[in-house]
Amino acid sequence: MMETITFRPQQAAALPGSKKFPFELRVLARDTDRSDVFALRYRAYRDAWCIPLDAKEQYSDLYDELDSTVALAAYDAGICVGTLRVNFSHSWQSSTTLPCSAIYPLVAGVKAKAGGTLVEMSRLAIDPSITNTSYRTTLYASLVRAGFIAAQAANVAMILVATKADWVRFYQYMLGFKTIGEPGIYPPVNVPVALLGGSFGDAQKHQRAQNAFFKITDDEIASMTAALASALSVPAVA
Repeated sequence: MMETITFRPQQAAALPGSKKFPFELRVLARDTDRSDVFALRYRAYRDAWCIPLDAKEQYSDLYDELDSTVALAAYDAGICVGTLRVNFSHSWQSSTTLPCSAIYPLVAGVKAKAGGTLVEMSRLAIDPSITNTSYRTTLYASLVRAGFIAAQAANVAMILVATKADWVRFYQYMLGFKTIGEPGIYPPVNVPVALLGGSFGDAQKHQRAQNAFFKITDDEIASMTAALASALSVPAVA
């Protein structure tokens, strides 16, 4: 099953001189062909020297095969240029459906305290051949925003993000997220990775998250809700 999200930021132009938003965003379930997503991950991780050479030129792990996992993929002219993985842990599921639970033991307690569905955003990758800084920044923010739409459509209690030190400030400064886990080694990155957590309430209280780019429309939520219902083996509700 492949679903396309209606995704139209409110800003006048996503890129200087552009007249329309350049990406098509899709929700990909575990039973779809995600080879282009895994190939993009491999190229991005190889470019950052995170992983060894592999004859298949693909990178995936066991969490990609869970029924509670979807991949968000951005396509430009039919080519996958960016991706973000979204893992759900619904109220009736163990926190072990979240990749971060294997690195940060405190996640089980965080879920119990949150009292609802948790979602983890991970495996964000952008085509390393893209050198346009504005394009890369827009693509990064677009994937994060799409992850937020997925979380809101599923009515999650908390959003978790495991990220390298150079992106911690983005989540803290732009979205009001807080560090909740001491840095750990999150495969395949061989450097300390911090665990951050937050909610829509945290972001909405943060002035910088109130810009037009992060304002999510009812149409986007409805489109994502339908996409998740098709992609996941369970309804996208808490």
